[in-house]
Amino acid sequence: MENFVTLRLPRDDVGQIIDGLTERMIIWRTTEEYLETGFSHLGDCIEECSDPEEARFIAKYYKNIIDLINKQLDQQKS
Repeated sequence: MENFVTLRLPRDDVGQIIDGLTERMIIWRTTEEYLETGFSHLGDCIEECSDPEEARFIAKYYKNIIDLINKQLDQQKS
C-alpha cells in the first residue's frame, strides 16, 4: 500500500520543483547516453550507476513524477 502526501504550495513553487526534477531527469538521460556511447552533450554531468539501463530507469522515474505533478496541476486549473 502506497503512502500519499498532500502538499499545498503556491503554483510558482510547484513550477520550481518541476524544473528541478526536469534537470535531474536530463542528467540521468545524459548519463545513459554517455554509458552507451562514451560521449554526451553534457559531459560534465554524469551520475554514477552500474549501466545504461539503470540510468534509463532512473530518468523514467523522474519523468513519471513530473507527469504526475503536471496531471494534478492540470486538474486544478481554474
